[in-house]
Amino acid sequence: MAKRTDVRVEDTWDLSHIFSSPEEQEQAQLELQAEAAHFVSSYRNKIAKATSADILVESWQALEHLISKSSEVGSYIFLDYSVDMTNQEKMRRSMETNNVISKIFSDISFYESELEEVAAELLKQAIKIEAGSAKFFGDHLRLRPHRLSAESEELLTSLNGSTGSLPENIYDAAKFADLFFPDFEVNAEKYPLSFASYEEFYAMHPDTDIRREAFRVFSENLAKYRNTIATAYYAHVKQDVLLAEKRSYENVFTYLLQDQEVEEALYHRQIDVTMEQLAPHMRRYARKLGENWQLDRVSYADLKLPPLRGKSISVSREEAEKLVLGALEVMGDEYRNVAKRAFSERWMDFAENEGKSTGGFCSSSMNTHPYILLNWTGQMPDVFTIIHELGHAAQSEFSRKSNNATNASPSLYFIEAPSTFNETLMSQYLIRSSEDPDIERQVAAQMTSNTYYHNFVTHFLEAHWQREVYRAVAAGRALTADDLDQLFLSTLKEFWGDDIEMTPGAERTWMRQPHYYRGLYSYTYSAGLTIGTAVSLRIEKEGAAAVEDWLATLALGGTRSPLELARAAGVDISTDRPLCDTIAYIGSLVDLI
Repeated sequence: MAKRTDVRVEDTWDLSHIFSSPEEQEQAQLELQAEAAHFVSSYRNKIAKATSADILVESWQALEHLISKSSEVGSYIFLDYSVDMTNQEKMRRSMETNNVISKIFSDISFYESELEEVAAELLKQAIKIEAGSAKFFGDHLRLRPHRLSAESEELLTSLNGSTGSLPENIYDAAKFADLFFPDFEVNAEKYPLSFASYEEFYAMHPDTDIRREAFRVFSENLAKYRNTIATAYYAHVKQDVLLAEKRSYENVFTYLLQDQEVEEALYHRQIDVTMEQLAPHMRRYARKLGENWQLDRVSYADLKLPPLRGKSISVSREEAEKLVLGALEVMGDEYRNVAKRAFSERWMDFAENEGKSTGGFCSSSMNTHPYILLNWTGQMPDVFTIIHELGHAAQSEFSRKSNNATNASPSLYFIEAPSTFNETLMSQYLIRSSEDPDIERQVAAQMTSNTYYHNFVTHFLEAHWQREVYRAVAAGRALTADDLDQLFLSTLKEFWGDDIEMTPGAERTWMRQPHYYRGLYSYTYSAGLTIGTAVSLRIEKEGAAAVEDWLATLALGGTRSPLELARAAGVDISTDRPLCDTIAYIGSLVDLI
């Protein structure tokens, strides 16, 4: 695999839109530190004594500016590091910037502690004066019962910034810097292997011997770091359980769901209904996969195969751009122009190189456009990755025009709705625009194997396992790598039943994703896809009116709860109807394969 220094410039993103150079970022970082110090000297010991809403509005505006600028300063370093995690200088800069931002947020944590002393009526007056502060002050009032003393909050903020991310940092270091995968051999021919090449290439390889041998070697080498990663993850979960207890939450789930603004019942419903209703459809999918590929058996190592043999579609970057812009035409010029700019202004990093983060993501800040990372292989799934991440980008662009750094981002529960919505638009477009009579079957296969298998099934299985891990730790169990393996294997067996042979190494799938370090994130993929599917089907049926509702919903950002955002888009998630309808829709796609 290529070194980052050997990658073509046109395959990379242009971070100069944030800062022209690392030196400019360093200068901005120094300015940020000075502004934070000024904030502390201006407002410490004054907020608690506030008798007028004016100082609350003034201080909130200064705080919002700090949050916005720190996001910009941190984003540049994060993005630069994410494309080459083997680069020691980039790692050092990343650690230094994280330390700086951590100290800033520790220093200004007095602000929320002092707000504890401010009467609720005064905070409500501030909201009337400055509507943009409603989310921040409203959240403060909502979370007041769970805050600790000012000294404790300052200590926790400091620890969270400096050591709270260590479990994920350990995971990233093991995954991207330390893990080494040797070449593997099939029929006297050697094949190079890396984390990215397995996930993006060998897992879908049409040759059964190559695919299964790649899985074996990949899994065996993952095992070398299983104890390290398991210990780090157990520490992360234990920390959450302890914080939930100290902050007087009912349990660790209500604590972790506080920022998502959803009831615990919605979380459990998403997991339980999916296990009950989706499993039969996916077992049928697995059987069809085996039949179409004439496999002797369907093993866990075979599940990422495209369901239709010989139907994989190669796509050039130019063709990908045309497909994306064509699919988004129904959304209108403003929405479509986000994608146009992403291609023409180098918002995206396409390159495959050593040390680059796997998968794809979209990173946003208030003062610059979003950036998208992917590992381009020239296959149709890459097109779906692009349009998925452009859904996040569109949400960010629409939201930041109307909102501020304290209310621009929607709840994590809703965060995957815009991205998965875009994927359904792509599928509908491919069916409409093709003259191939078999296209509906091909698109159904693509949607099932990529959009729904990856975003619904893969992340659902992670979520189910994660729930069992938290339940075990909350009950007082100390978990080792063997325990984490066994819990994941139990989840897989419950979902797939006897239809899938559990290849040794399947139990280590929990080691392949970083979502567990970001709270209860994994289940939100299926939650977002439930909303996204419902909205896309509504647009297909109702047209322009539904489009306008969706664009207006995106512009709301984080100013509404997930239930309110979904309702604004015409979807009622207070019941399980949208989820059941989405699962039934997945079943209808499996019927077509």
